[in-house]
Amino acid sequence: MYKYINIQNNPLKKKIIRLIETNGSMHLSEFMEICLYNYDYGYYSNSSVVGRKGDFITSPEISQVFGELISLNFYNNALLSNLKEVNLVELGPGNGTLMLDMLKTFSKIKTNHIQFNPFLYEKSDQLKKIQRKNLIKFKCNWINSLSDIPNKPTYFIANEFFDSLPINQFISNDGSWHERKIEVKNNDFCFVLGGKILDKIDDNPYPNGKIIEQSVNTQSILSKIFHLILENKGALIVIDYGQIYENLNYKNTLQGVKNHQATDVFQNIGHTDLSSWVNFSDFIKNIPKGIIYRGPITQKEFLINLGIKNRFEDLGLNKSALERRNLFNEFDRLVSDSHMGQAFKVLGMQSENLNILEGF
Repeated sequence: MYKYINIQNNPLKKKIIRLIETNGSMHLSEFMEICLYNYDYGYYSNSSVVGRKGDFITSPEISQVFGELISLNFYNNALLSNLKEVNLVELGPGNGTLMLDMLKTFSKIKTNHIQFNPFLYEKSDQLKKIQRKNLIKFKCNWINSLSDIPNKPTYFIANEFFDSLPINQFISNDGSWHERKIEVKNNDFCFVLGGKILDKIDDNPYPNGKIIEQSVNTQSILSKIFHLILENKGALIVIDYGQIYENLNYKNTLQGVKNHQATDVFQNIGHTDLSSWVNFSDFIKNIPKGIIYRGPITQKEFLINLGIKNRFEDLGLNKSALERRNLFNEFDRLVSDSHMGQAFKVLGMQSENLNILEGF
């Protein structure tokens, strides 16, 4: 039942141990929330974590072409939909690189008087500081709640956002479903079985050991986004590690990453990124009337459909052999099956009275 894991002694570990000793075994979602967002010691509260010098690198950090293609997709859609002023909202903007590349692209093209109002939805105060520094040349708005977004047509982009939201796990055992919770044993964290789950899960519990993961925040966020774009027109593009229900793996997808390497989720608490794979079928089955979706498809398919090959070929013109090699490496990391091309999926959701998004 117990899985003993050696972890270093640190203030965040002590805090979590005290909470478990006081309140009993802890939900995985609560554990993730504390590890990632504790104000003093949480992962996103300490230092820059995204990029080559951080623990993981996202597509915008690899090449500006990623942001260019996303922004041109939104621009073309707004143009064809006859929109004159729109909100551009990024969920979980990291270092602000994607937003920066999108705004740079808008500043270089003739936008036919379409006004894009940028909003960044960010929880971490530390990351907000980095974003403000990187976006200092642009007039941006930081929001703590999606209800702060004005009632205008709105485009949302969520790149590696939903995978970072806390989840709970449920595991099958002897024909029943149990919540997989966290306990303390010998000053170490371990997973234990909680009581039987009598509702919430309508799935076959056999064979033993099947795991279902559920995000505690995803549906709330999606509901607010759907409401806004139903009222005002708009769209949401989600790009993330993910799987669809038809190929759903009933296994633990919770992962820790430190220094670009996979690590145990119970090690280096507060200094390890925690995330899980997104189940896109949960998005699709809760889409309300008036919202249509396209995908999910692989990031490789999406970027190729948007013209990434031609863009990199243009960038390689009149460049040295070394520069062309570097460009090819960037292209390869974004689209190859061995890097981000296959593991990342892209899902587009939009109000049905908007022109159809490109790329799918």
